[in-house]
Amino acid sequence: INEILDVSKIDSGKFTLREAIVDMRTAMNRSINIIRSRAEKGQVEIVENLGDLPLAIRADERAFRQIMINLMSNAVKFTPEGGTVTIRGRVTGRGGLELIIQDTGIGIAPEDIKTALEPFGQIDSLLARRHEGTGLGLPLAKSLTELHGGTMKIESSVGFGTTVTVAFPANRVIESLDAMADDADPSAAGIARAPKEAITL
Repeated sequence: INEILDVSKIDSGKFTLREAIVDMRTAMNRSINIIRSRAEKGQVEIVENLGDLPLAIRADERAFRQIMINLMSNAVKFTPEGGTVTIRGRVTGRGGLELIIQDTGIGIAPEDIKTALEPFGQIDSLLARRHEGTGLGLPLAKSLTELHGGTMKIESSVGFGTTVTVAFPANRVIESLDAMADDADPSAAGIARAPKEAITL
């Protein structure tokens, strides 16, 4: 229900980002821990390669974690027993942030990727039919990413898994404590900051 409401708000232009400085390691670890039990139940291995994460990111923390949880959950859901979901993060040469979720799952035919990114879009495959959901996970993740000025790219082929890359622009990335101190001005980088208590975890 929450996903449906969020998509509706985004579509109508009524979704407001509540900005804060989000600690990257904490946000990523919390997101991974939420899907870890599902992965263990399905005997899917979670591999973390997050050594190159920046210190923090300017974002709506709830929305950021929703993006990560949706993408990780989707990867685990469509990866058969014995498969692997790898989560990587890095700062790009231009100072932006890339978060990559790669799985060894069933994959998506290139011609079906557009459908998967449409609200309520469902891919017709045996494993997909076993795990029917709202069809909002990928579209919501993409929309929330774009609200932050970012992009989301899907690369996939049937039987060879899927790689989703979420990219945030450099003006949202905080790589050092000095940069975090400089960001104390709420108008920095043209981004409105919300009180910490406004973030819903």
